[in-house]
Amino acid sequence: GYTYVADWSVQLESGAPHEVKDHSTANFLKQVEETNDLIGDYVDLYQIHSATFESGVLDDEDIHKALHKCRNDRGWAIGLSVSSPKQGEVLKRAMQIQVYGEKLFDSIQCTYNLFEQSAGSSLLEAYKSGMDIIIKEGLGNGRILKNDVVIEYAKRLSCTPDVLALGCILAQEFQPRVLSGSVTLDQLLSNLKASEIAEKLRDDSELLSEIMNKCVMESEVYWKERSALQWN
Repeated sequence: GYTYVADWSVQLESGAPHEVKDHSTANFLKQVEETNDLIGDYVDLYQIHSATFESGVLDDEDIHKALHKCRNDRGWAIGLSVSSPKQGEVLKRAMQIQVYGEKLFDSIQCTYNLFEQSAGSSLLEAYKSGMDIIIKEGLGNGRILKNDVVIEYAKRLSCTPDVLALGCILAQEFQPRVLSGSVTLDQLLSNLKASEIAEKLRDDSELLSEIMNKCVMESEVYWKERSALQWN
């Protein structure tokens, strides 16, 4: 649904976009062919990126039928990613979409972390309906690593802040897969230790709830701060 237009430049002229969003059927048909030509043998999941009420993709029956045909013809699961304070509402709407009596979406990729927990109930509902749950921004674009509460609980559990933050997500009842976001081997090796902390937190639900409750932010505040981050 997006076309990258920045030509690998981080700094652009004021107001110039890095990417252009287009959730039209025509753009999907163009991009799905490009995807198939370039990496089709390796694709298992095809996602709509950043689905919103405003983009119209949730109400466009033509794109729904095209996505459904893609799944049937190519064997790719169909998913969507969501962002913004409305991501829980978007997910609930997406779960209602059917084509020829079949649920359209197999997977959801959603922002959920110690700060932004607003979509939790929607994610649990999606999980119980059979959707695959993928979590992005588990470290809040790095902001969580500097949080005093997170640092203190990490010390108590003898782990690093990244391990605690990712472990708290892995311990959730909706049983997600969590994207690491690591860019170095050391970061990846550290992140992988989160499964150990997740096991401890599953066995101590009171501690998990305590950590989650002490770290949560208002969703609107979280996304406002996120939007102010510099593009990289």
